[in-house]
Amino acid sequence: MADGWTDCTRRTLINFLVYCPKGTVFIKSVDASYASKTADLLFKLFKEVVMYVGAKNIVHIVIDNAANYVAAGRLLERKFPHLFWSPCAAYCVNLMFQDI
Repeated sequence: MADGWTDCTRRTLINFLVYCPKGTVFIKSVDASYASKTADLLFKLFKEVVMYVGAKNIVHIVIDNAANYVAAGRLLERKFPHLFWSPCAAYCVNLMFQDI
C-alpha cells in the first residue's frame, strides 16, 4: 500500500506499507518534496519496494487514484505481469462525499 500526504511543513511524503495475514507492516517513508511526482518517479519508488519485498511475495498493490499514480500502476503491470493494482476505495468514497 502507498499513502501520500503533505505534512505541516508542506513536505510531500509517501509511506509504503505491506498488509499480510499477520497485520500491516511499515516499510519506509520517502520525502518526495524534491521532485514532481511524475509517473516515472512513482514507478521507480514502487519498483524499489517491490524488489525489496520480493515480487513473488506481492499480489496486489493499492495506490492513490490520481492520474500519475494510475500511470505508475500501469507501468508496474508491464514490469511485473503477475501483479494487480487498484486505487484506494476509501479515497474514492471520500472524494465522492466531498462532491456531495
